[in-house]
Amino acid sequence: MRRPETEFDSAEGDILIAIYEWPDVPFSTYTLTQRLNPSLQISTPEYRTAFAHVGSAIEEHIVRGLIRGKRSRGTDGVFFEHLKLTPKGERAAIQERDRRASSGRVNELLEVVERIKEQRNRGGGS
Repeated sequence: MRRPETEFDSAEGDILIAIYEWPDVPFSTYTLTQRLNPSLQISTPEYRTAFAHVGSAIEEHIVRGLIRGKRSRGTDGVFFEHLKLTPKGERAAIQERDRRASSGRVNELLEVVERIKEQRNRGGGS
């Protein structure tokens, strides 16, 4: 029997998928924050908030055994570098990517059903 998939919030899932899809990129809390928030200027309060959120998501993944890396301390506090997925993290990233793709397909199908209903309500269908 297949185990139920874990759902992640947007940033948590984005982190797993980014590391999975770019396995040779040396990810850190900094690079992931920049990749997930490209419009934020470094040193703004919004960037610091995003940095803290990414750091928290990385810590959660470490607790779950999905990511491993080196913990360091910098001017912004504790951060992680040399982040890699564990085998369990690779499975979770694949499941999250597939879950997002399938939910997109479900939304497309629901839109088609709505268009058919609208057409029938206007008398354009059987």
